[in-house]
Amino acid sequence: MSEVIERAYVVTLTIPDNEAFTALTTLARIGLPVETAVRSDVWIATVEAEHAAALDRTITTIETVYNPNKHRLEVREDAHPRSGEVWITAHDESPAITIAGRTVDGVRGIVRRTSWRLLDQNGADVPANVLDRATESFLCNPAFQKALK
Repeated sequence: MSEVIERAYVVTLTIPDNEAFTALTTLARIGLPVETAVRSDVWIATVEAEHAAALDRTITTIETVYNPNKHRLEVREDAHPRSGEVWITAHDESPAITIAGRTVDGVRGIVRRTSWRLLDQNGADVPANVLDRATESFLCNPAFQKALK
């Protein structure tokens, strides 16, 4: 049996993001000191270790996941939010075995989450209490979502 690892592919728009702009506007209306909202799609793959490098290459060829003309891709060898970041997922998250309809060797499962990073006027992460308040009041709907920090 092969060693199985998790890999996170964080895909962020490099062009204007209307969803992030709307979130920023709403957070300002509720009085939170946020200067910039950065939204990313996070694809977390459970993959056999010997297939991880091939998956890294394959992700860059799936335009519905990553388009070099409008995205930045960060490959993480850990599948957890970093400090200052919250990942939003559905309560009933169920891993798929395909990525955008494509089967990839060695992939045992893949899930998609939304990452939010909120920055202050200096470009630094907002304090944890501000991120918590933004998550509880707007970024996450507890009726069907959960926030991972």
